[in-house]
Amino acid sequence: MITHIKDLVRRAPNPAKSAVETSERAPRSRRTLVGVAGALLVGLPAILLGGSGASATPLPAHLNNTVGLKTVGPIDESNGFPLWYKDTSGQRLELCLDPNDPMCIMGDLPTPGEPVVFPTNFPDEAFWAMADSAMASNGNGGKAQLVTGLEAAFASADGLPAVGQQSSFGRIRIRVSGVIDGATYTITHPFGVDTVVAETGAVKGINVTEDIGDLVGGSNFEGALGSRPAPFLKWDPAVAPAAPTGYVGDPTAEHPVVGSPYNTNIFRIEGPIGSFPGSPNQCTNPAFGESNSTTDLSDCIETNLFTLMGKYATRAGVQVSKAVYANEGTGHTIDIFAKSEPGQRLVISGTGIAQTEMRGDTAGNYYGRVYADGAPPADLAVTNMNDKPRTVDHVDSSLSGDKVHITGAVYDNDNSTLSVTAQSGDSSAVLALTGYANVVTSTSGTSTTFKVAGLAVPPASVLVSSSKGGSDDDDVVIIGSDFTAVQVVASIGIDSNSVAAGQAVTLDGTGSTGTINSFAWTQTGGPAVTFVANAQSISFTPMVAGSYSFKLTVTGAGAGNTSTANISFNVVGSNTTPVANAGADQFNMAPTSTVTLDGSASQFAADFLWTPPAGVTLAKADTANPTFQVPVSNTPQTLTFTLKVTGPTGTTATDQVVVTTDPDDLSVDSASFKRGGNEWRVRGTAQYCSANNLITFTWNKPVAGGGTTPVVLGSQTPSLAVGVCSFDFRLKDAAATARPTAAGTITLTSVMGGKVASQTFQLL
Repeated sequence: MITHIKDLVRRAPNPAKSAVETSERAPRSRRTLVGVAGALLVGLPAILLGGSGASATPLPAHLNNTVGLKTVGPIDESNGFPLWYKDTSGQRLELCLDPNDPMCIMGDLPTPGEPVVFPTNFPDEAFWAMADSAMASNGNGGKAQLVTGLEAAFASADGLPAVGQQSSFGRIRIRVSGVIDGATYTITHPFGVDTVVAETGAVKGINVTEDIGDLVGGSNFEGALGSRPAPFLKWDPAVAPAAPTGYVGDPTAEHPVVGSPYNTNIFRIEGPIGSFPGSPNQCTNPAFGESNSTTDLSDCIETNLFTLMGKYATRAGVQVSKAVYANEGTGHTIDIFAKSEPGQRLVISGTGIAQTEMRGDTAGNYYGRVYADGAPPADLAVTNMNDKPRTVDHVDSSLSGDKVHITGAVYDNDNSTLSVTAQSGDSSAVLALTGYANVVTSTSGTSTTFKVAGLAVPPASVLVSSSKGGSDDDDVVIIGSDFTAVQVVASIGIDSNSVAAGQAVTLDGTGSTGTINSFAWTQTGGPAVTFVANAQSISFTPMVAGSYSFKLTVTGAGAGNTSTANISFNVVGSNTTPVANAGADQFNMAPTSTVTLDGSASQFAADFLWTPPAGVTLAKADTANPTFQVPVSNTPQTLTFTLKVTGPTGTTATDQVVVTTDPDDLSVDSASFKRGGNEWRVRGTAQYCSANNLITFTWNKPVAGGGTTPVVLGSQTPSLAVGVCSFDFRLKDAAATARPTAAGTITLTSVMGGKVASQTFQLL
């Protein structure tokens, strides 16, 4: 059997998930999918940001097919990544993997100077495209940075190259220092307009990241088609010098660009006056920014200069999607399916097979049929003859097998039986219906029939696999009678089973099920009370002690579709002493989480009043179930809350409940500063992988005369992988003010109360 990198990728699952990622280009942090970090609101038409699911296809409309990416190219079998991505303008850029190319930006090779070989000597990150811009946010060293790109990385635990862990995503990152805490800023860039609220506290400024793609290993790389940084920008041809031949620009030189679908080929930030004092990049147009002042331009900065990286794809590539065979005499007829760009010359080859050209359509789909005298060859391959150098895709055994065809798949709703009939092109093949243990199999001629009885729920589709490697799936046709309509069912809930005269009572009918057209309440016993009879729930205040009973009737569509429920309860005298019950103690609550207190078990309570401990604010403190946000602290806290209930006559009772907190537990596995690349790297674990648990990394920089001063290196949200909540912080090319000359210490703090003080780091 021949095994190729791309085929291992294809066999892996392709889940789509969502999460937040805020680190620098650290592959370990990109295990998750589709994220927005920070307070980012998109003011962009036809653009969907983040959300609870990943977009496996381009975003809807794409503004008449002018925005974003269009297609992903064939997989390069030498490394398992797509050979290229194409944007909606038809421009294709290839993955840049030449360490000797000055126009190519990529991660370091484990063995520099040796050939690029996957996975042993391969970078941990590479790019199809990058478009970055930077400017001074003020006259005191503040910076504004825009980082965009289409990146290849790895979802492995350590972020290093590994088979089946290839991933891709589109990124937009905006970072600005020196702005006004809590102020709102409008940021215009080539891929849209974003509104951002500057962060306050320990992490100041603007710090948002949007990563969209398939950030789990073994994806089909289509998730990145939903990202924003496309169509690809290129140097403005009207401004000298011209871009290097074969490239969109030079990543080492700033230059004006073109290509924005919104005609916003700029990086502009607008905010309140005083946001950008002394910046040499202040906007000259007073209409920009929050003020129209003609004298104070400190509310807007702008640049039209970008550094670009992107190499035009010179090869269309080829990817075999399927190969099936059928018996024919002493040999086999083989059908092969592949994809590439339209207009390519694809040729099938292999031992014992005459080279045969495939047939293609205008969508880039190709098909060919060849005859093998004997078994299908192990070196079966398709070559793109137009490519220079030629691209070859070998047909892995996982893609090749006998031709299986499902001729029928029927589920009988009346007897709950599934019947599936299939055939194979190999007379010696044994077929199996995937996913069913109690299947009955029978054979008639070349057909095999499977029956599964007693199947309450039919499958939407079925899969038949062969012992020779082939398979086929098909939709299930459902026959039989319609289901009987669901009848309505009445249900009554009461807010308290301990009621005193003068205490309000609510009877709740919202728990009733079915499609209900009407509700009708009737009092069937006890002193008369007044209520709205046709509501879902009724409320009233009994003033006399005694036994009360009520009936609820719900009515649905159709004849006889009604249901009733009854409830009875006792009302005691108004002078009954209330009983306060603050609920069970709650332990180990995470900082910043929301806790709900429960006083609903209190008896004869007409009014509720909760008293929180100092520093805690309760929402709805006059109800049975108030809430509060757990305060942040580096040490566990014990919070005591007092509940006072008042009866109908004014008598009171109290009870207390305790809530304990459990701050984040940070642990550092390794910390270092590498002088060769001026790179900080800190790895470790955290207790909480919540999206808002931002970890801040600070160097305790020594100062003359003794002591230290804090230098914030950056921040990152920990992510969950293989059941471990971990972080891998990287800061490459650190600023001169953040470069230690000797080993020292760093401090880690997290939003959820974690802290590691004076952690020693190595100087490498």
